[in-house]
Amino acid sequence: MPVRWLGLLVVAALLGACSTAPPPLATPAGRLPDLRGTWTGTWAGTPVTLVILDQSDAAAVEGVSVGPWQLFGRNLPGVSGILTVEIRSEMVSVNVQGRLGTSNGRLALELAPATVNGGWISLTRLDENRMIGTGVGQMSWEPQGPVELIRQRPGPPT
Repeated sequence: MPVRWLGLLVVAALLGACSTAPPPLATPAGRLPDLRGTWTGTWAGTPVTLVILDQSDAAAVEGVSVGPWQLFGRNLPGVSGILTVEIRSEMVSVNVQGRLGTSNGRLALELAPATVNGGWISLTRLDENRMIGTGVGQMSWEPQGPVELIRQRPGPPT
């Protein structure tokens, strides 16, 4: 019987080690910059594009909600957009939801894809047009590692 419990503990520890999460964010102070637009760069050496389509003042991140009403928990500003990354020599796009907060005194953005695979990207804003961080894909063929994004200037109207 003790060997069986030991085996269960080992399996639980391994499963727990597989589920990683980005570091927690603190509520940002002051006015937030507008991050909407197109950001391009690399994720573990793989080309990546993030298009932030919407930025909101508050989105529920923890707690209990009933429909659109949050009963308990806290809010952080949020973003939504589209992430395009090269996987297996093909460009793949996925909807992403993100939260804005502070980490180590800097503005940070955590992105999570709207897929069953999971994964996340955690970015820190270095300046107005540059963010760096790390990303974790849950599947073995997805990128894993450093992320660097540069905001692209909008082109002339057509």
